[in-house]
Amino acid sequence: MTVETTAQTPAQTPVRRTLGASAALLAVAGLGLAAAPAASAAEGTATADLSVRAETNTGSAVLATIPSGAAVDVQCQAAGEHIDGTYSTDQWGKVTHDGQTGYVSRAYLTILDANGLVACGEGEAPAPTPAPEPGISADRQQVLDRGRHWVQQGLPYSMEAYAPGPDADGYQFRTDCSGMIAMAYNLRDQSYSTVNLPEKFHEIDKNDLQPGDIVGNLGPGSAGANGHVVIFNGWTDESKTTFHTIEQAGGVGATERTATWGADFWNQHAYRLNGW
Repeated sequence: MTVETTAQTPAQTPVRRTLGASAALLAVAGLGLAAAPAASAAEGTATADLSVRAETNTGSAVLATIPSGAAVDVQCQAAGEHIDGTYSTDQWGKVTHDGQTGYVSRAYLTILDANGLVACGEGEAPAPTPAPEPGISADRQQVLDRGRHWVQQGLPYSMEAYAPGPDADGYQFRTDCSGMIAMAYNLRDQSYSTVNLPEKFHEIDKNDLQPGDIVGNLGPGSAGANGHVVIFNGWTDESKTTFHTIEQAGGVGATERTATWGADFWNQHAYRLNGW
């Protein structure tokens, strides 16, 4: 019987033996071959010394500490303990630092572009976004789409921080409720709050609301925590009792949810952009 073999040059054989021996030594030492580092979905900056914890809460073990001002590669995010810091949020980012993989609170993490940041693991899919009502105009659809830009980023709420909208020039808006309205409508002529938004919007009847209008308490006396405003995105049913919102909510961040008309101090008045 003849066995066919592939000829090797003298130089090839020792190279093959050397690689095999190296791999064997690594295996015996328990080191294994180095794996590629986890891909980063978003880049952020620590706004304070940041504890990397084993779980998404402050009661879990501290695995490492990221110094204030350091760049942070965030792999994904997950909900956990609510933290009030530079931002107010319950979102935690999964990171690897000094060889330790764990979670850091996004309350102390600035992420300017979180479009690629997804939920960690295989949790439940988010609630489907309600479809706009039939016949919605392009201008109104643009308001909804711009508002969702921050929702998709999971942007934390803050009355002091600023973040860009979807525009190529990177123009930044304050990341509170009225800042989201300014971003969604691309209002740049001044800084807007619930107090001065009536300069751009006029009150309408509740029954005239259309997706892209806003609901809130505006004008004198609505500064700070005394005011709130959201983007209206349609009624949940014909009774016109509960409606869909796109908003920046304190303690929650950028979100889409439902609200009941008249159930709170801020959801009893409807407004429309002047000229619409």
